[in-house]
Amino acid sequence: MRAAVVIQDADGKRLEVEEVPKPAPGESEVVVRVRAAGANRADLAMAVGHFRGAGTALAAPVAGLEFAGEVVEVGTGVSGVKAGDRVMAMGQGAFAEFARIDHRLLIPVPATFSWEEAATAPVAFMTMHDAVVTNGRLRAGESVLVQGVTSGVGIAAFQIARLKGARPVIGTSTSDAKLATLKQWGLDLGVNSKTDDVVARVTEATGGKGADLVIDMLGGPVVNQNMEAAAVTGRIVDVGRMAGLKGEIDLDLHSRKRISFIGVTFRTRSVEEIETIIRLMVADIWPAVTAGQVKLPIDRVFALDRIADAYAHMRANAHLGKIVIAT
Repeated sequence: MRAAVVIQDADGKRLEVEEVPKPAPGESEVVVRVRAAGANRADLAMAVGHFRGAGTALAAPVAGLEFAGEVVEVGTGVSGVKAGDRVMAMGQGAFAEFARIDHRLLIPVPATFSWEEAATAPVAFMTMHDAVVTNGRLRAGESVLVQGVTSGVGIAAFQIARLKGARPVIGTSTSDAKLATLKQWGLDLGVNSKTDDVVARVTEATGGKGADLVIDMLGGPVVNQNMEAAAVTGRIVDVGRMAGLKGEIDLDLHSRKRISFIGVTFRTRSVEEIETIIRLMVADIWPAVTAGQVKLPIDRVFALDRIADAYAHMRANAHLGKIVIAT
């Protein structure tokens, strides 16, 4: 099969489309004919196996973290899934013609979804339902700040927050144009973090209280800004670190505001834990997703042979929404 393989040499890492062995299903696994795969910022690190609980050992270091397609083979211990089922999933080895995954991690593709739409859903909605609802403990009427709102997961975060009754929902970006687009999608307030005072704007929008919940995709440089913008007893969920892995923490500010600082990742979760995240997400927001009330815009679709162009487009940060790889 054709797949985008991570090649590492003296010049660093790069992707090349090569012929590699087609995967065979283990006892509890299925093989999916991939029709489309979603690209994520985590892919830029080319760290195959990023979500260790969501896949198994690959015959080759194939990139990609989420996909959609038809089941073509099932393992001997699989139940409730059959060949021909339209499915999507978060799992490694997505940028290939075929992918293997534990059947417990499959999500049925809604009949109204295209392959491209289905390929964008698993990572963003699983990540953000877990961050906003399960770990963020969001309640209707609370205020939310999403740092890095114009990323795919950021867009999912603000839409889930609004769906659950949060008001106001505030998002930051360095692009006024992107923020204007998201305001048409229902974002209450967009703040340009390069030209505006984020803390002042959040404080004003929340009547001086600060944000009850901060969903952070940026990391190190905004750690203290998040705490300054948060309400007393506010919660901060560390989802991504696009702007940096490390930053100084004002521990006195943290203590004075009695802030809960919560870290989330899929890298250390077991299959059973991820299965629980899927079950909670589907039970809670899937009717809204299938009805189109919560959705992700698709920025561009690239053929597998143009995977390098897709990565360059993502690095340029010119996109709004998801980049899709058609296999």
